[in-house]
Amino acid sequence: MTPLPDRLVAALADRYRIERELGAGGMATVFLAEDLRHRRKVALKVLRPELAAVIGAERFLQEITTTAALQHPHILPLFDSGEADGFLFYVMPFIDGQTLRERLQRERQLGLEDALRITREVADALQYAHEHSVIHRDIKPENILLANGRPMVADFGIALAVQQAGGERMTQTGLSLGTPQYMSPEQAMGERTLDARADVYALGAVLYEMLTGDPPFTGSSVQAIVARILSERPTPIETLRDTVPASITAAVSKALAKLPADRFASAAQFAQALRSEAQSAATFSAQRPMQRAASRVNVALVAVTVISLGVAAWALTRPSSKGTAMQSFDAALPDTAKMSPEFSYASTGFGAGVRNLSISPDGSFVVFVVQRNDSTSLWYRSLVDATLRRIPGTDGGVAPRVSPDGRSLVFLARGNVAIVPIEGGTPRILRDGTSVNVQWGSATKLYALDNGGYRLSWIDPDVGVVEEISLESQGTRCVYGEWMPDEDRLLCSFNEAAKLITPRVPGDTVIRTTTATGELGPPVSGSSFRIIDGRYLMYVTLDGELRAATYDADKLSIGRSVTIASGVYRDVLGATQVDLAEDGTLVFAPAASQLSVRLVSQREGAAPLPVAVEPAAFLRFDLTRDRRRLAAVVGTRDGQELRVYDLRSGQRAVWMAGQDIQFPAWSPRGDRIAVQILVDATRRLVIGSPGSFTAPETLSVANGAVTTLDALEFVDEQTLLVRDPDAAIVARLDISTKPARLDTLVQGAIFASISPDGRKMVWHSSRGGALYVSRYPLSDARIAIAEDAVEPLWLSATDLLYRSGISWYRARIDAVTGELMGPPTRWGTNQSFLDTPGWSNRLSHDGGIIYMMRTDAAAVPYLRVMPDFVNRMKAAVDEANR
Repeated sequence: MTPLPDRLVAALADRYRIERELGAGGMATVFLAEDLRHRRKVALKVLRPELAAVIGAERFLQEITTTAALQHPHILPLFDSGEADGFLFYVMPFIDGQTLRERLQRERQLGLEDALRITREVADALQYAHEHSVIHRDIKPENILLANGRPMVADFGIALAVQQAGGERMTQTGLSLGTPQYMSPEQAMGERTLDARADVYALGAVLYEMLTGDPPFTGSSVQAIVARILSERPTPIETLRDTVPASITAAVSKALAKLPADRFASAAQFAQALRSEAQSAATFSAQRPMQRAASRVNVALVAVTVISLGVAAWALTRPSSKGTAMQSFDAALPDTAKMSPEFSYASTGFGAGVRNLSISPDGSFVVFVVQRNDSTSLWYRSLVDATLRRIPGTDGGVAPRVSPDGRSLVFLARGNVAIVPIEGGTPRILRDGTSVNVQWGSATKLYALDNGGYRLSWIDPDVGVVEEISLESQGTRCVYGEWMPDEDRLLCSFNEAAKLITPRVPGDTVIRTTTATGELGPPVSGSSFRIIDGRYLMYVTLDGELRAATYDADKLSIGRSVTIASGVYRDVLGATQVDLAEDGTLVFAPAASQLSVRLVSQREGAAPLPVAVEPAAFLRFDLTRDRRRLAAVVGTRDGQELRVYDLRSGQRAVWMAGQDIQFPAWSPRGDRIAVQILVDATRRLVIGSPGSFTAPETLSVANGAVTTLDALEFVDEQTLLVRDPDAAIVARLDISTKPARLDTLVQGAIFASISPDGRKMVWHSSRGGALYVSRYPLSDARIAIAEDAVEPLWLSATDLLYRSGISWYRARIDAVTGELMGPPTRWGTNQSFLDTPGWSNRLSHDGGIIYMMRTDAAAVPYLRVMPDFVNRMKAAVDEANR
């Protein structure tokens, strides 16, 4: 990269001639420049690259225009602003004088009359700006220029523009703008909404320094200064300079009150008080004890972390009780280039299920997907400065993956695997097909997963496909996979479980949790699994929490997990938008809307059921046929619970709690539930009555051991439709006899459902994902209904519902023959559901279904970046597992 001055000179050569650097502050570096168009000297200020990386160019330039309208004799006007080669800049007049800071450094204390005059004139400027709804937020001696003795307030509204450009990101990351010595308590605590009284406090602190020689609070560190601002009173002015009239010391004390309510309501009131020197000190209650801020914040819990933004921009964070608080910043994206985690099928052939961002190995930039109209493209966003650009040659691209050397980019273009230089160019196709996932396995090798995760293709970026392996023939599948070169295996997620797959060896192994007694518990539930340094496992939970835990490679288990971050974007098919760089930097797309998940019933539109649902916590669920009670498996921090909700009274009860609970199914009368549970590392299929004092009955099978039978649905009161997920069979279980009798109906099936008239069965094939209709109970003949489809349910004797990708479809079936009557049609409001392990929906027994609903997918306006994530994650996990 070209050194800053040379690069800046080149970028602005047609507008400004930069002569020399004048100085550097917390937010910007100031250069003396000549405005070539108007032939005048100007002060050209360039935001620090790391600050520009947080806020982004477009929104900052929109916000700063509000300050250009300020016209006041004591406000330095804004001449120009813009973006050049990734740098954000703004231009103000060059004042050939000195700053108040320079004068204080030379004189230390000013005469009373001079100090009061400067303060009153600055107060007039503040009052004017406040009347135009602009708060300065960074009043300090460095921002007060003295031109022939007249004060001019510089950088008016710049801090505000930065804050507004950052939006809620500034609050969420704890970033506060201002200089600690002059910052009001509410600003020091990171409050986003500030009013005129924050500027009054800062001006009071400047006057205090002009009179005494020092700011009200000093310290050896930012932390020490903030702690004193929040909890101490400044040394009385009369103690340091007894010639200052009591009325003035009283006015300064009032301006410096801890609570905004105890200060002057406006800058004009403060200026008026300074004009009334003869006024009694009692008028301003100088002797009244200042209220401490301890009631609003526990100072012992406050830590201030400098995030490389200098003195004027620093972060206030509240660390957790264990470990060190994670530092983070947000890289803003303009309205014209927001990230699209999910997008229309019509544009790309992909809707969800892919990771659409990638961070460079050194953590210096990120590539992400943007959708405009009916097409996508890939964009480059620097995490060092504000550089943002579309990458030529990536139209229609999704699933970007930056190469290990950071020089090229692999992506999917309508299923084809393509590669292009990071600067852009003509893409080169490496593999034709319908890949759904592509990753770098090493610096010289790629792998692609396709056919629903049943086939693995190894690709040389120079020559194309070099090997293909069928995972289906080995009885396994990998949906979202990360290659582990040290172990020569894939770490995959399928139905929320972490699986290890060795491509050339049949079968797979599930990573399990560890119970409090040290025994193996249920499989780890989540997605985006990644093993770090062979000792830690990182993953994202169903409700979008980023967690990490210790990993035991010998036992294939993890220890106690800790939450590192919340609100990670997770799409409807379970793919999460998070990536980790080799240097330890983590980036993810936040999705606060993901937490707004409800359980709804669909009949003639969506309507919420009267039940309080923890965000995204429902893993599996079923509804009684009279719609009075809901059974739900709920994931908690202490394990899973099977809860029963009375939808009329609003009451709920925990019927059972266990390590792993699968597929609850209500009997037709709604008085019994069949469910598989894991007890002492053994799976059991049980039937019981919630609310009864009788323990659930464990079913035994006459013609085989019950190990992994899941209850799909009750055919009638004495017959269960079950599946064995390990053997991929669907069977009928007669529970009227003891032991129960098991009759296999279909081999090579995953899910199935019986029609309400009891004559037909629809089932989901484990080979290729097709749906078939057969007669029930005989299955010797079958009729193909749909390809690449899952989760079939009967809405009526002639209506089938199934899911393909992110859409649900309704198919009309002949009641006699079972044949398809016309093409299937898209059904319902179907792009806002949340995928859950197993079925994503269940029958509502009124011609509709119930499903987990979330707010519609929306473009993401910023990316959260966590530098040094790996080291901090390790520290947090190690401490939690001591």
